[in-house]
Amino acid sequence: IAGAMGETKVVDLSNVVPEGTNQQSKKPSKDGKSDEEGRQGSKKGKKEKDEPKPITAARLPPGLSLGEIQCAQRHKDSHLYAYLVTTQQGSSGPCLVFCNSIAAVRRVGETLKTLGLPAKTLHAQMAQKSRLAALESLKTPKSRAIVVATDVAARGLDIASVSTVIHYDVARMVDTFIHRAGRTARGVGEKAVGTSISLVAPAEEREHHKICEAVKGSGVRTLGQVHVDGRLLSAAQERVSLATKIVACNDIESQATKKNKWLRDAAEEAGLELDDDMMEGGLLDGDQRDRQRFLEAKRAKIQLRELLAVPIRKQRFGKFLSGAGLQDAIATEKEVKPYVVDPSSAKRKNRMRKRARA
Repeated sequence: IAGAMGETKVVDLSNVVPEGTNQQSKKPSKDGKSDEEGRQGSKKGKKEKDEPKPITAARLPPGLSLGEIQCAQRHKDSHLYAYLVTTQQGSSGPCLVFCNSIAAVRRVGETLKTLGLPAKTLHAQMAQKSRLAALESLKTPKSRAIVVATDVAARGLDIASVSTVIHYDVARMVDTFIHRAGRTARGVGEKAVGTSISLVAPAEEREHHKICEAVKGSGVRTLGQVHVDGRLLSAAQERVSLATKIVACNDIESQATKKNKWLRDAAEEAGLELDDDMMEGGLLDGDQRDRQRFLEAKRAKIQLRELLAVPIRKQRFGKFLSGAGLQDAIATEKEVKPYVVDPSSAKRKNRMRKRARA
């Protein structure tokens, strides 16, 4: 082939690839394999790398028992109350109840208090003194102390007397579940036993299945069902329904009281006179619907006080203790001490709670 300057150039055409074929497939690599073979090998290695590894069970305390209760979200309060009051494990010692938000901690804690249970709350927005008081209540073995907490109590808490952990909200991560459940069954030896119960709503099943596989092994989708007697649950639902009305009414009244206090303090600091029209009214100052809610909550307080004065039983007896279920009821109450709230003590607690809000 003649060059630009009339010189002859020799071109080697032995490596020219016919048109329509892939040049890279013919090019050998350093190890003697073609690029096509190399690409297939790399894809195979990538697939092997991407394949999920078998899930091995996470390490939990050997004395820890796991269980779950499947229920609707709106029925979690009833199942929680029934488990704490009517089951042997739920009433056997101090209990930690975990929620995913501060708002849920406050609501659940207030509901349990309204039901007469010795419940305290623990979250990041509390003063240090209140946090320590809540933790101190858990240190009495065999007591029915209850602390409703966020995940601020899931790490670094070492109280051997905690017998039960209840996940009111399913943990968002597996590590969080393990840290929560690890607050019980602490210590060494046969006494290091405890129970972890998850309340699982339909919307939480996906996260719950991940936790089951992590702690039980691949393919496991349940921690084992915990049974609560239907008759006891029905009685618990009646009480919780009344308590919910009372808590909702108290919450509205409390918000109005706090807002009025803030207005008075601000007006006093600024040296201004506060007009009564600027004050926030409660339910009684609202429309007919608000006044109706207030009256319903008042009736609910009276009805709940009467119900809490008697224990929850599978069978109600008349004037004379007789009937087919008598022996069963006696055996149940030997295992689980009935929880009864003295009406006079309940009134004193309500007065103290009102003073604390004011």
